[in-house]
Amino acid sequence: IILVGAVFGASMGFQMGALTILLSAFITGGIGPWLPFQMLASGWMGMTAGWLPKPATMWRRLAIIAAFGAIWGLLFGALMNIWFWPFTAPGTGADASLYWQPGLAMDETIRRYARFYAVTSLGFDALRAIGNVVLVLALGGPVIRLLDRYRARFGWEPWEAMDASTQ
Repeated sequence: IILVGAVFGASMGFQMGALTILLSAFITGGIGPWLPFQMLASGWMGMTAGWLPKPATMWRRLAIIAAFGAIWGLLFGALMNIWFWPFTAPGTGADASLYWQPGLAMDETIRRYARFYAVTSLGFDALRAIGNVVLVLALGGPVIRLLDRYRARFGWEPWEAMDASTQ
């Protein structure tokens, strides 16, 4: 998703992210109330990848994309937790300092969510971030060259008429 967004731009990156997750859910049976949130988060990942700069050297481009992948590895999990966090409830007698409650001030809500995220999914998201970096550095160069070649060969550029004076 990140590489497609980085090569083809924000619009195609959003479409790739959202539709990849949708198709994957149909194939694997992962359809549930979380699916729209996964589609949005993945779409945003692809869209923002389209906003990345494209330096002249491949190593700089890969470094930027790898850092971007690390950030999104953490951000994806943090965004996905928000869809269910307000609905989680502690058991009786449990410490409620991780959970959302109506009427909380904004700063307390952010502190509680940060604690909830650190306790529940930061470890998994750190592994996702590391995996993104490793995959981009290992396979990003050939895949980017392949996608660039595909875009150059099959892409469409609007036709512009030449002036008679330039002929």
